[in-house]
Amino acid sequence: MNRRSPGARETTGPPVGAAEPVRDFALALERRRSGTAVLVLGGELDLYRAPEVENALAEAIGGQIPGEEVRRLTVDLRSVTFIDSTMLVTLLAASQRQHARGAELLILVGPQTPMTALEVTGFDRLLSIRRVDDDPRESAA
Repeated sequence: MNRRSPGARETTGPPVGAAEPVRDFALALERRRSGTAVLVLGGELDLYRAPEVENALAEAIGGQIPGEEVRRLTVDLRSVTFIDSTMLVTLLAASQRQHARGAELLILVGPQTPMTALEVTGFDRLLSIRRVDDDPRESAA
């Protein structure tokens, strides 16, 4: 008998010789030149991923390394496939923390970024958003 835990998703692997499937979540924090950081997110951003994203934002914004305060944080959402209200609130709170410090938080979106949640809630007017139509694997800042 094959039992799955409640809420588990069934995924199938790619055919032999095919590329691996896209993960349902990816996160990478890169510190660039002085005072700049890029948080690249991909896949599904929801309640379950919020703690990981919050920790990455806190690491970037918190300036845990003395003398290396991040003045410009870019959050790259070009590879995001789903975003829920929990993540919108997380991004807004991070943006407000940056602005309170006199710093900037910029959100990059692309043609595939799900914008409905941002638009319906009005968060697209509260956040600094830039549409970028290039490949998300290229430079984000």
